[in-house]
Amino acid sequence: MNMLDEVINILTYYHGENNFNMNPLVPQEIEHYARAVLDIPDQEYILAAMRTSFTQFHRGLIIGKDAIYWRNDHKILTTVNQLSWKELSQQRKDFRARRRIVELGNGAVFDNIGSLNKTSTIINILDLLIDKYDQQENDSNGFIFDEDSLSKLIKSIPDNKAAIKAESADSASNAETISFASIISSMFKKLLGR
Repeated sequence: MNMLDEVINILTYYHGENNFNMNPLVPQEIEHYARAVLDIPDQEYILAAMRTSFTQFHRGLIIGKDAIYWRNDHKILTTVNQLSWKELSQQRKDFRARRRIVELGNGAVFDNIGSLNKTSTIINILDLLIDKYDQQENDSNGFIFDEDSLSKLIKSIPDNKAAIKAESADSASNAETISFASIISSMFKKLLGR
């Protein structure tokens, strides 16, 4: 079995659940928004996408051939918004599953608010993929797939990244993160007439 098949086997287990889509079934709109908003290089192959917001791609996690990329809610601070597989491998001992966030080491934080996936599930996916990355016998920053395997992957690159990025920024600024607690609090205040 080649490396791409092994990676796809891991991702297949999670595909289709809780806004988790894998190549070639990542919706084109999601890939376009993710590529524009996260500044994903054109040469990157998106293997899977997990949205943590319900609109377009305001927040979420992209699993790529060379790195993972993410966007958080504005309230969640992080030092970076992408890590190569090499960096993930070096920092994996620092991964921590918190209630609503995943700490990825060195101040890198993924906002899991809005996702139906548990933070421990995110770490499990990353751990399994890092194990595969570590099995490679080279010093590459990402996965090495043979050319025949790459031909099976679909890549959709938007030609209007700047417009998508601007639209997403406008849309994200209008969207609010709504937690269960804030909904209950709002209902409680209405019942009390405040």
